[in-house]
Amino acid sequence: MLERCDSANCLSDFKEQVVDALSSVFGFRDVSFFAGPTFQTTFVDRSPVVTGRTVSMLTEYHDRWAHHDVFGTPTALRMLQAGGVASLGEVHALGGVPSTASAYIHHFLTNTWSVEAAAAMRVDLYGMHTGLIGIFTNDEQQLGAVELATLRLLARQLSAVARNIPFVSCRGDFHDLTERQRDVVKLIAEGLSNAQIAATLSLAEDSVKKYVSRVLATTGCQTRMELALLARSAAAPPVRG
Repeated sequence: MLERCDSANCLSDFKEQVVDALSSVFGFRDVSFFAGPTFQTTFVDRSPVVTGRTVSMLTEYHDRWAHHDVFGTPTALRMLQAGGVASLGEVHALGGVPSTASAYIHHFLTNTWSVEAAAAMRVDLYGMHTGLIGIFTNDEQQLGAVELATLRLLARQLSAVARNIPFVSCRGDFHDLTERQRDVVKLIAEGLSNAQIAATLSLAEDSVKKYVSRVLATTGCQTRMELALLARSAAAPPVRG
């Protein structure tokens, strides 16, 4: 399993390799991999890696159920923090499942998609972000005690690997950018908004937006957050005086 995931050089590669490995090694066909800067934001990730039935489940999940996921409840969170894995059966056994989470289980998972067993695996990602892997099956034996114990061991090992994998694979480095683009990158890494960057560099805000778009395209970053993390790790050149 780990050998199939050790060649990833960015988060998107890692997510795809993990999902593929869970399918080929464990036989899990319905798997999702969400990520976010905090645990709760993982559930609203708009670009997860999904396979099997989770591909078809995704739209309704985002539209209706993301904020009611049983694995986002306090009981599940405690299990995920303590052992890296929480199963549907274990969360049920501990009780205290909110009515909205119960509706998610019965109406969405069971009635709509015939899911009989499910588990979530928490993985620590680069920059203190969180990954949440969902495993769904209509065969309860696929997520028995032995499988859950194995997944708990795997969660720790995947976290050790994933903490060192950056969000994006830079298609060059910051030396490929113009001096003004590197100025913008440095200020993004410091957390400044477009308006603040415009004031600092004596630019129009529309010009800053164009710089940001070009920098994202050049570096391969998808978001400002990814760009900021990449810039901090790469120690982008300081803004000119």
